[in-house]
This record gives sequence, C-alpha cells and structure tokens, in this order.
Amino acid sequence: MDSDARPGASAFEIQKLLRDAIAIAVEGRRLIVGTATLTAVIALLALRMIEPSYTATLIVGPTVADGLLGRGTPLPDLPAGSILDGAAHGAGEKMSYYERFLYEMTSLNVANELASSPEIMRRVFEAMWDAKNESWNPDPGLFPRMRRMLSDLAGRKSWAAPDGRDLARFLRSRVQVQQIGNTPLRRIVYRHADPEFARLLLNRLYATTERQLRSIAVKGNALMIEEYQKMARTTSDLEHKRALWATLIGHEQFSMMMNVDLPLAADLMEAASCDVLPDTPDPAIVMPIAFAAGLVLGLVLVFIRVTTETLPRFATHP
Repeated sequence: MDSDARPGASAFEIQKLLRDAIAIAVEGRRLIVGTATLTAVIALLALRMIEPSYTATLIVGPTVADGLLGRGTPLPDLPAGSILDGAAHGAGEKMSYYERFLYEMTSLNVANELASSPEIMRRVFEAMWDAKNESWNPDPGLFPRMRRMLSDLAGRKSWAAPDGRDLARFLRSRVQVQQIGNTPLRRIVYRHADPEFARLLLNRLYATTERQLRSIAVKGNALMIEEYQKMARTTSDLEHKRALWATLIGHEQFSMMMNVDLPLAADLMEAASCDVLPDTPDPAIVMPIAFAAGLVLGLVLVFIRVTTETLPRFATHP
C-alpha cells in the first residue's frame, strides 16, 4: 500500500511545488519585470558605448598542382652525396604549399614584413600611437598599466614599442581561419571598427604570405636546378644522366611557371570584403539575451526575498 501511494504522493508534492513557485513568481512579477527591463536598458547603454566593428572576410583555396596550369614544385629525393641532402621526411611530415600558406599567415616572418608598414602598425596598436607627437607611448589600459607597474617593482624593463613579435601575437589572436564546409576552401576573418582597414589588413596579409612563399620556392628551385645540372655533367652512367635530365626538366618547367603572375600557394577565391553595416556586437542578439538574463535574475531575487521573509517565521514559531 505504501509503495503504491508513494508515486502519487510524490507527483502531488511536485505539483504543489510548481504551484507555489508560480504563485511566488506572480506575486513578485513587478520585481522580475523591473529587473529584466533594467538589464535590457544597461545592455542598450553598453551597446551605445561600445564601438561597433565590421567583419572582413577573404576566401582562399589551394592552387592547381597538376595539368597545364599546375604549380606543384617537384621535390624528389636527391642521390646520396648531394649538397642539398637533408633529413629524410617521415610519414605525414611533408606539407603542401597551401598548408604552409595557412600556417605562415600569422607567422613571425610575415608579421615582421607587415611591421615595416607604418599604416598597419599605427592602426593595429592605435592606443599606443601618439599621432600628435608621432611617437609610441605605453598602452594606457588598466591591465597593461598594472603589468608595467609589476615589472617596474621587479626591476625589469616594463615597456617597448610594438614590433613584429607583437604583431604576430595580435594576428594569431584576432585573425580566424575557418573551413568552408567539407571543402579545402578557407575563410579568413578579421574584425575592426574601420571596414577599410579590415579589408586592407587581410589583403596585405594574403599578398605578403604568398610573396614570401613564392620567393622561398624560387630560390630553392634555382638551387635544385644548379645541383642537378652539376650532377648531370659529372656522372658517367647514361641511365643516371637520363634520369637527372628528366627531373631537371620538371624544375625548369616550374621555373618558367614562376615567371607568370599566378599564385603559388593559395588562389584568391574572393578578395577581402565587408558588409555595409557593422555586425559586432549584434543588438538583435544582445538585447534578447540581456532581457532573458534579467528575467532569471529577477526570479532569483524574488525567491531570495521570499526565503528571507519565511526564515524568521520558522525561527519564532518552532
């Protein structure tokens, strides 16, 4: 009998708790609505104080490796004794030029080249640039100021003008690389308050990375051609000589392809672009979330108030 009555009693208790909770919420509806409204107003004021930013996107894809327009660099293993011998590649250790491009975009080499452009550095580290005196100053923000103070107390150098390393850290933290579906295409994303600068940075980032990889490939290919020519002249084995010349033809073809103004590592599928309107933060998302958070906070405050009013009664009537 007791076991049969327990489920019904339990369901009755749950229904009673729900009715009591709803009654408490209805009784405190003014506090709930007021808290939600106040939260929404605070969120609206915060949105007006925060400078909106624009999202710039640039889409890249891998270049054609084979065919008439193939730009894949032939890199076969050289015979023993070559001056270009190096460590043998293990499984999965070789990177395509496209993979290297995605890595090099936020590398120190690319950042160092971009850091030589004043228009880039002054916009990225705008808080530290004094346009009136045309000089760099410490970041006036609270956390940078505290960090400098602690460094001074420790007897260490507390500040230096931003350089390529600072720019590389900035790029790694702010530039996002997103895969598009299951394709090899990548969407490069950067947000900034100035849409023109956001587009400029992405376009410069693409051009600089591509130029550096092309320069490395051209130099390496020239060394390979020189080495194969030397080996073909010195070897006496006819089969060996024929294999060397066949490989050399591939490198010569790649050298001619590099004289054409085509990308080596990544094709620019879509140049950097921005929407006309800012999209971050989005009021259509922030306001409903703030209002919902205010409702939850209001409910919590109502239940806390009821609890504080109920406890003294139990204390006076044991």
